[in-house]
Amino acid sequence: MTYYADLTPYTYDTDNRTPSRAPTAPQALPHVNVGWLGRVRPYAKGDAPAGLVEALRGMQQTHRAQQTRGYHFCPWCAARSLGLLGARDTCPRGSAEIRVLGDGVVYAAPELITHYVEAHAYAPPAAFVRAVLASAN
Repeated sequence: MTYYADLTPYTYDTDNRTPSRAPTAPQALPHVNVGWLGRVRPYAKGDAPAGLVEALRGMQQTHRAQQTRGYHFCPWCAARSLGLLGARDTCPRGSAEIRVLGDGVVYAAPELITHYVEAHAYAPPAAFVRAVLASAN
């Protein structure tokens, strides 16, 4: 998957940007990246706030956008990196993004962000976390 630093302008799939299924995510607002991690790049780590993983799981259904063909696999999971037989069937993977409305901005994240937070202690930016938790209420 392509790496983008958190809170930089979203440029991944702007030629094919489709409206988000998130009911309140205006397409006219600036979109910024969150969670576009790379295996060889450092990222912020920490414990997930209560409710964050559950909210992100729900958003994989309700805030889904930019469905692509094929999958991106988690770059850190042992089965994938060791190349074990069947790893493609068991390694977490994603093929879409989620959009989360923030304060004057829309956050664009790969759907694997849920896995990154839960399994790899990724700590998304605080403003993104607040937006996710507010959207879940």
